[in-house]
Amino acid sequence: MERIGYSILKKLCSTSVEEMNKAFNLIFEKYRYLVYYVSFDILKSEDEAKDIVNETFLKMYERRRDFMSESKLKYFLLVTAKNLSINRYNQTKDHLSYSDDVEGKYDEESISIYLEKFKGVLDEEEYKFLVFHLIYEFSFREIAKSYGYTTAKVSSKYQRGIKKLRDYYGGK
Repeated sequence: MERIGYSILKKLCSTSVEEMNKAFNLIFEKYRYLVYYVSFDILKSEDEAKDIVNETFLKMYERRRDFMSESKLKYFLLVTAKNLSINRYNQTKDHLSYSDDVEGKYDEESISIYLEKFKGVLDEEEYKFLVFHLIYEFSFREIAKSYGYTTAKVSSKYQRGIKKLRDYYGGK
């Protein structure tokens, strides 16, 4: 996946509407599924999660001058989506059931098939950490920071999950 460099982040603040739109669209395309996943994980509603995606990117746009690195942008998107989702959850208290086809929202259908299978093998945290690290390329430190855990705990859970998958699928 292409990295969002400083030049793209700088274009978010450009006076050229065309440059600004291109930069925003690049960022949106790269992170929309991450924001959706975080939100859906809390709200268990596709419509609510889509609303949170829109709100999160609106907030990102409003604070576009604050981002000097991709890691700060990723962290902002993750924390904002999480907080908005928790607030929405607390406001509505209307919890919908899990939709089996949510993983089909990923660009590649084969990834969603494996992710669905992994859910049956891994516990909830192992699954989340695996998705954030492998699919969304978050470092263990970024994951730990966003969940309030130590890096060692995240790494340990991730490694335990990988071992479970290897054992389950007979790999080395």
